[in-house]
Amino acid sequence: MTCPKCGAVNADGVQFCTSCHATLIFKCPKCDHTQPHGGTCDACGQNFAAFWFNYLADKSNEAKQIASDKTTAKLGAVVTAAAAPLAVGPWLARVLFGQLLGRVTSWFGSRRG
Repeated sequence: MTCPKCGAVNADGVQFCTSCHATLIFKCPKCDHTQPHGGTCDACGQNFAAFWFNYLADKSNEAKQIASDKTTAKLGAVVTAAAAPLAVGPWLARVLFGQLLGRVTSWFGSRRG
C-alpha cells in the first residue's frame, strides 16, 4: 500500500505508514468497517468526527458525575460523623440516668435495712 501523504510503500494491512506515521487504514467506530480514508464510513455512513466528539463529551460528563458522586459521599460521611454525638446523646443520657437511678435506689435500699 502506498502512503498518500509521503508516497512510501508499506506492506498490505499496515494501519500506519512506516515512514511518516500517517493513517493508512481507518476503522469505523460504529460498524468496524475498514477503509483507506477517514471522514464518513462507506458501509454505515457514520461520521468519524461526530462519533468521537460525542464519545468524548459522554466520557467527560461521566467523569464529572463520578467526581460529583465522590464529593457527595465525602460530604455525607462528614455530616454523619458530625451528627454522631447528637445521635448518641439521648441514648447516653438514658444510660447514665439509669445508672444514677439504680445507685440512688440501692443507696436508699441500704439505708432502710
